[in-house]
Amino acid sequence: MVEGTPRSAGGVEHGPLVRLGAIFYFMSSSMLVQFTTKAVFTNYGFHFPLTVALLQMAFIAPVSYVVARPQLSWALVRQLAPLAMVNVMNVVCGLIGTAGLNVPMFIALRRFTLLFTILLERYWLKKSHDWPTLSAMGIMIGGALMAAATDLSFNPRGYAAVLCNDLLTSLYLIMVKNTPGSNGLSTTGMLFYNSMLSLPMLLGAVALRGEPARLGSYPLLWDPQFQLVLLLASALGLSINHSTFVCTRVNEPLMTSVAGNLKNAIMTIVGAFAFGDFIFEPWNAAGLAVSMAGAVWYAMRSALRARQKSLKDRLLQQVPVIGRDRLKNRSMDQAQLTGTPTAFTASGASSAQLSAVLGMGMSGSVATSHSRSSSRGDLHGDRQERERERQQQ
Repeated sequence: MVEGTPRSAGGVEHGPLVRLGAIFYFMSSSMLVQFTTKAVFTNYGFHFPLTVALLQMAFIAPVSYVVARPQLSWALVRQLAPLAMVNVMNVVCGLIGTAGLNVPMFIALRRFTLLFTILLERYWLKKSHDWPTLSAMGIMIGGALMAAATDLSFNPRGYAAVLCNDLLTSLYLIMVKNTPGSNGLSTTGMLFYNSMLSLPMLLGAVALRGEPARLGSYPLLWDPQFQLVLLLASALGLSINHSTFVCTRVNEPLMTSVAGNLKNAIMTIVGAFAFGDFIFEPWNAAGLAVSMAGAVWYAMRSALRARQKSLKDRLLQQVPVIGRDRLKNRSMDQAQLTGTPTAFTASGASSAQLSAVLGMGMSGSVATSHSRSSSRGDLHGDRQERERERQQQ
């Protein structure tokens, strides 16, 4: 199975501008929230990731409800509860990884999200990917491994948290795309259920970790500047969650992962100089550059492939209805004989193949017309011959 034209959860196709807009929204939101959260943990020394996650969900829940006014249903609660559990673990692991690693290394390890996405799509959704896709993924992962092997500020806890974050992010993206309960909800409505179901789990985790008792001893707790940054980190959690939903529903989960890698390419450069916790090492920098190059290459290739498929679909729509039906029947007959897929536009057929199939349909029409004309001529000749025999008698 090869990826087709991106569709929303309701099966509606989206144009290139809508898909690019969703990707830009996701990338910009992700950069803002990661830089703000990193500032809270590194510049202000606020090492309470569960509290930050709780504040983010507490901000998201009422705002998303006011905007969407979703229907309250226990059936939806049961259907969306697994998604909320994955989201809680994903957010917490991401915040722990952000606090424990410098930005370039955090971003390099986040590229393993692409590997986990491909593996989950292959074994869960039975979706296969071509060799260029796997090659680009290999370059990204290889560069990340090179950077990790030469990281002078190695933090085992941070590495473990980010790798768990990668796996949970991939699982979360695919669940957003394929959760049955999401089909009747808007993006904001689904976000409301997700955040509301996450709140009790986060409250329990914060209490078990004893963070409320330790917050009282934090020296900058009442500092206005810190409170402003913490408020921004909490509010921006709404934008990153909403943009993830939008980008994943408009595009494919894999494309959302690629958009995250493109965003990370920008953050790698900025983050190396912004927070002061990055230790330069030539091989480490080379690994980061290789991983970044693989992400950019694959993103460009994915955009070109999506544009080619859009042009092929548009070309098919220009064929008259009878021609499309005849072409569909002919392709179905061919599929029964050869086992090839019938939806050749979705399976990535080339323009030459499309022209050849159209030519077959036209030549078949001409041949049918010619055979009909020949049979009519033969019938007319037989009638003339019988008329001459009668006159001779």
